[in-house]
Amino acid sequence: MLKITDKTADAKKVFNAMSAKEDATPEEINASLEAYVTAIAEDAGKQVRAEYEELKNVTDNQILQARGIPVLTAEETKFYNEVSKEGGFDSDLTWPETIFERIFEDIQKEHPILKLVNFTPTVGLTKTIRSRRKGVAVFGPLHKDIEGQLDAEFGVSETTQLALTAFFLISKDTLTLGARWINRYVRLCLGEAVKDVWAEKIITGSGKNEPVGLLKNTEGALDPTTGLPDKDAAGTLTFKDSDTIITEMGDLMGKMSRHVKKIGDDDDNDEEVSRKIKGKVNLIINPVNYWKIMTRITTQNANGAFVTNLPFIPEDRIIESEDVPDNKLIAFVSGEYDATQSQPQKIYEYHETFAMKRAVLYAIDMLGNGEPADNYSAQVYDLDLDDSSGK
Repeated sequence: MLKITDKTADAKKVFNAMSAKEDATPEEINASLEAYVTAIAEDAGKQVRAEYEELKNVTDNQILQARGIPVLTAEETKFYNEVSKEGGFDSDLTWPETIFERIFEDIQKEHPILKLVNFTPTVGLTKTIRSRRKGVAVFGPLHKDIEGQLDAEFGVSETTQLALTAFFLISKDTLTLGARWINRYVRLCLGEAVKDVWAEKIITGSGKNEPVGLLKNTEGALDPTTGLPDKDAAGTLTFKDSDTIITEMGDLMGKMSRHVKKIGDDDDNDEEVSRKIKGKVNLIINPVNYWKIMTRITTQNANGAFVTNLPFIPEDRIIESEDVPDNKLIAFVSGEYDATQSQPQKIYEYHETFAMKRAVLYAIDMLGNGEPADNYSAQVYDLDLDDSSGK
């Protein structure tokens, strides 16, 4: 995990704000990108250098792994040795796919939204097969041809991969530290570069040249300009008082327990079924609404201790996300978002002047995409948290 400084956090905010401005000039965006990428590189460089000085004489792989410095595969070692020999990343070098598998493993461990997602290594066009059968055994006549049954019970969807361009800046000094430490630096930089954009698009993605977010109606028509429409609200949550909270959460859990099983391409054959979701439902809300809800579900017990409880949903399943709109709440079933990622198709030097001396900026095109398992993986609720409401 990269330990970012306030400088990097502030540079990130400036870059995100500048990127969102409709009237921002290319020069302004490039300048904010330069500040952000440079700050990440400085943080990662200092962290890796400190780790290197502390652990450079350690040969016990278990100790190194416990400190976040993994054992490299033979292919990874060969790759990074070639990078060190050439003094940089040649665009013709083939990146081992395991590097990117580990990057996504890293960011899933660190980010609460990404922990809920199924990331799968893949190639340019992938087929996702989803099982809808309740078990692997089927009652029926002896020797009955079950091919038709299987076709009806398994859904297959094709997903085209999209380019996700990430930037990382690496100094010549870092390239002299050896394969393990170059890998450590690259994983820290690329993990920091991609984790937030993935977390954002899993929530807000329009489906137009980007992943499909949980806020979107996957059964709606894809507008060529704006993408998929937003989901309609499944209801309103107030968290007004104890009795109301029990009723609202019970209704929410009941709604999440039912979904529609798609049978073939004809919607008339769809079947509404139930499913077990105990312990799997997450409530995703923005930080302001999060604390308003925390206030309403926190009480003081007879011993004077403050206790936070929400019926049916553990506190660690209430997740903050700055990407959720104000006064909205997303109820989402863990594991029902499928994302894909693959090794880069291209890496190239980005020829701009950057603040860090003796360093090269690289742009790397990774492939990826993602979408909810179906339109019933998530429900969107309106929040009515008027401060005048009592507990």
